Amino acid sequence: MSATHDRPALASYRDTVAERMRAGDTFGEVEDSIDQLAEVTADQKAALWLFAFSLRDPAEQQLEARAHLASLI
Repeated sequence: MSATHDRPALASYRDTVAERMRAGDTFGEVEDSIDQLAEVTADQKAALWLFAFSLRDPAEQQLEARAHLASLI
């Protein structure tokens, strides 16, 4: 698939992620749906995941990041 076809599809997925997060879907639900996308690359999935993560409440983001870091120490 050429880049001209990939870009609109990825933009559509980005918009869907934003809509779902605004609608109150849990991050886990959105994360699972991103993981199931067969037609996007691993890098595109990672970008969509990071975008969804960025839409979470900042306090929740920090709490989860700290917990993950603590589990690795």
